[in-house]
Amino acid sequence: MIKVKAIKKIIIFIFILLFSFLILFFLYWNIGNGYVNHAKKIGKQIIEKIDNYKNINGKTPDSFIDLGLVPNEIWGGIGTEYKGIKFWYDRISDNDYDLYFDLSVGEALYYHSFTKEWNMN
Repeated sequence: MIKVKAIKKIIIFIFILLFSFLILFFLYWNIGNGYVNHAKKIGKQIIEKIDNYKNINGKTPDSFIDLGLVPNEIWGGIGTEYKGIKFWYDRISDNDYDLYFDLSVGEALYYHSFTKEWNMN
């Protein structure tokens, strides 16, 4: 009788442990994807600003300063922050550019205007 109770406790403990792991994994996955989706949403606003600038001036901006955004001195003046998202702008040509969005240490979301695709590193 004692062994059956002990086995039941072990099974319940394992079930609770697995259930907790699944909940934590689900939260991690949704929070991570939520931030990426938020970065893409903000990115689309920046892309719209760049495209509007390009339509008016016939070329992509030389830097994000042309879009009215202030450089962040912490990143050596090459990055900025827009609505809480850190990003970098790299002008490739009069028609093309890349945007880099900082997600976490070692992770970035890239937008390439030539392909109009988002990539993660």
